Amino acid sequence: MTRFVNKNDRQLYFNQIKGVIEELNEGENFCSITLKVGHENTRLVNFTIKKPYFDELSKAKKIGDKVTVRFYLSSKYKNNRWYTMANVLDVLTEECID
Repeated sequence: MTRFVNKNDRQLYFNQIKGVIEELNEGENFCSITLKVGHENTRLVNFTIKKPYFDELSKAKKIGDKVTVRFYLSSKYKNNRWYTMANVLDVLTEECID
C-alpha cells in the first residue's frame, strides 16, 4: 500500500492500533477493513478505506495478517445522531513498524 505522506506540519501524530485482519470488505466507493484487536478480551474494530487504497491493500494483505493501522476519526451529525468513522491513513505490516 502507498505509504501515507503527511502534508500538514501542524499535526505530527496520528492514532494507530495493532491487530489481525479479520475481514476485507469491498464497496463501490468506500471499502472497509476489520481488525481483531486486544489480548484477553478481543474485539473487532472496523475502518473505512478509500477504494484505490483498498485495491492495493487487498493485493498485498490477506485475512490473518498481523498489521498496524494508522487512522484518524471523523464524526457527523445526521438524523439526530452522531456517527463516528475511523478512516485509514496507512496499513503497515507488523515487521515494518517504526
